[in-house]
Amino acid sequence: MTSRQLALFNNAEAFPEPEPCGTTVVNWGLGADSTAVILRFLENPTAYGLRPDLSDLVLITAHTGMEWPDSIALAEQHVLPLLRAHRVRYVQIARGGASIAQCGIEVLSDTRNPTRIHTSGRWSLLLDLRESGTVPMYGGSRLCSVRAKGEPLDLWFKEHLTGPYRHVVGFESGEASRARLDTSFAKPGRRPWYPLINWGWDRPTLLAYLQDRLGVSYPKSFCWACPYPVSAGALPDHMARSKRFPAQIAQAAMLEYTAQALNPLFTLYAKSSLREELHRAGNTAALDLLAERLDTEPWSVYEVRRVLTPGRSEHCKTWHGPRCARCRKLAAESGTLASELPRCKACQAASGARCARRDPLCSDSGIKGKAWRSVRRVGILGRRQAHAGLERFADRPGRLLEHTASAVPGYPFGFDRVVDARRGASYPTMERQFVAAPARVPSKAASGFEAAWLSAVASTAAAGGQPLEPRTLAMA
Repeated sequence: MTSRQLALFNNAEAFPEPEPCGTTVVNWGLGADSTAVILRFLENPTAYGLRPDLSDLVLITAHTGMEWPDSIALAEQHVLPLLRAHRVRYVQIARGGASIAQCGIEVLSDTRNPTRIHTSGRWSLLLDLRESGTVPMYGGSRLCSVRAKGEPLDLWFKEHLTGPYRHVVGFESGEASRARLDTSFAKPGRRPWYPLINWGWDRPTLLAYLQDRLGVSYPKSFCWACPYPVSAGALPDHMARSKRFPAQIAQAAMLEYTAQALNPLFTLYAKSSLREELHRAGNTAALDLLAERLDTEPWSVYEVRRVLTPGRSEHCKTWHGPRCARCRKLAAESGTLASELPRCKACQAASGARCARRDPLCSDSGIKGKAWRSVRRVGILGRRQAHAGLERFADRPGRLLEHTASAVPGYPFGFDRVVDARRGASYPTMERQFVAAPARVPSKAASGFEAAWLSAVASTAAAGGQPLEPRTLAMA
């Protein structure tokens, strides 16, 4: 047995196929992976523990509102006719609003005779990113996917499924790490199943299968503002696709430009911006669309404030769990420092949980903790008016208008801002800037922001920092 065959065998053994039960649900993301699984199920249902009439099979798609047009077209042309012919139940949902607890989910379609792929519901990831002035993050836990897909799917399962069910996820044979993470999300009745891993199918294998069955080359399914094509080595394909659909990628570039105006660190990719990649790929159609939108969109001047608090210390992670009050009590009773006593059993079982941070040893000024942000939008103006207003604001002693040149030669993609407080090297710290940007982001701040801001200002003053002048920016 070769090393590759051994790896495939081990993966299949690590993720055994669950026993058939009353319902099998397939997460259909409209891409090649899940589509290959669906076609194989349709060809021979009983071989995979399904009823011959497929009455126990449910396909479900959670829409982000940012799917590529070719993915939608391929699904409508090649897959929906098969679903209609086999009378397979297909459910399409979307998040109902910014708060899923308050708005729930929106069922866009639930039918055994599907005729179209919906592109969006009332809420979309595009609207969410636009109003928050951010882009999807290329590190961390993929919160955009959690909000747009994970949470709506979990709620639908909870509301519509009773008893055990097999939950099919299209991870390929080389994605065992993703499958291991997925198995950690225990839900009542859920029995995760990764058929492609069980079959030993990698991407070339499943693409060849789809080519043979449908006669088409199936693309990867991901949002057009996704940051992961770079890390996944798919940037050339992504840029080629962007040339075919300049309107979609120009929307992603608009999201990035606005986010970078509010925070210079917010580029879509870790080492470059989307605008730079479009320039390298020669996608002048998308860049021209972005330039046109920046000239015609309403603009504003924003005051952006941030507070960065200290992170949790290693001492705290080691000794304090959610019941560290009990450990404190034991330490006090024994007259010993809490750090010198072993954690109680309850604390040990909850390793990594946050404590109340009442002990100064629990915070580390060298580690960045929670970031707070306040955005205040001043006026709805034209682009030239916004820049002129910012120039007038900067024309006072102690202020300086800073211009960041466009990263793309020949295009007006630069930024103008006035920064009157810069973050320090230790935490807590704060920063404040005034910047001209498209008027897409409403004024907003978390409920605890002002208290965090005043605390950071006081800490800076106590350390001998420069006092901040009151907010004075106003637009006619």
